[in-house]
Amino acid sequence: MNEPLVSIVIPTLNSEKTVKGTLESLQILDYKNFEVVVVDGYSTDNTLNIVKQFVEKYGIRIVLEERKGRGVAYNRGVLESRGKYVAFLDSDSRIATPTWIKNAVILMENNDKIGVVFTKVFSPPDSKFLQKSIDTYLCKGFTTANGAIYRKDAVLKVGGFNEKMNYMQEDELLYKLTKAGYKYEVNFNDKIYHYHRDSIRSYIKQNMEAAYGAKIFHKLTKEKWVIRDALTRLTIFFASIIFGLSLILLNIKLFLILLLLSYIILLLKVNFETCKHYRWSKYIYLSPFLIYISIIGYSIGFLTQRDKKR
Repeated sequence: MNEPLVSIVIPTLNSEKTVKGTLESLQILDYKNFEVVVVDGYSTDNTLNIVKQFVEKYGIRIVLEERKGRGVAYNRGVLESRGKYVAFLDSDSRIATPTWIKNAVILMENNDKIGVVFTKVFSPPDSKFLQKSIDTYLCKGFTTANGAIYRKDAVLKVGGFNEKMNYMQEDELLYKLTKAGYKYEVNFNDKIYHYHRDSIRSYIKQNMEAAYGAKIFHKLTKEKWVIRDALTRLTIFFASIIFGLSLILLNIKLFLILLLLSYIILLLKVNFETCKHYRWSKYIYLSPFLIYISIIGYSIGFLTQRDKKR
């Protein structure tokens, strides 16, 4: 197969702790015809100095973008890219398998109606316990721009990423691609490593931002499942508070029994749905608590986040 040019776009912003690992992972690729575009949001730490160490090795082009947001960085990367395909790699991620690009390109070269190939993303082996516990229920998903490889002309045709969105912008782009007649594939043979949030505070904040992204996604697409999902989370949030406080005041033993029962049910659900390597692992046992924390963050975000005018 003649290798078409693939542009690997790496958005960065104060990523000095992780970007070196991201760039070093490029060396494992068995695909030769690629360029690297780093879109930096004017980092104030040592990020750019680290990137410059790899400029000669990979012919990296550094693009500065003062506007903030993932959608902004992704779109700038697409516009700056010269390749037929655009691959995104977050600056806190690493390529885990050498055939990441090759397998996606083969799929798209064989079918010009495939607009994007998603790649499975997992927590790296050296992640903290909290990060791997989060991964037990997030690893089953795949619609993330991180590790995804897009057909450039298809992305431009539908208007690119929504620049108001920091979450679900890839879902919104996928919605536009499918409406335009494109399909997607998921590459289960390869994987990308990505570090999840490493503190409860940052995880709550992430879920608050995710709720805001969901509100924009629904506003643009009118997809009913978004509202159903939000109502389910809000119902669990308020019901747990109301019934929990009531039971604590009336019957603390019944409260503890129901709490334990809820924990066991959710534990079994996560264990049944999680990726194979996590089943009955030690990380499973923390997941029910983290799922509830994510519901708290999402509910707060959904109720408080307002549309921001740009």
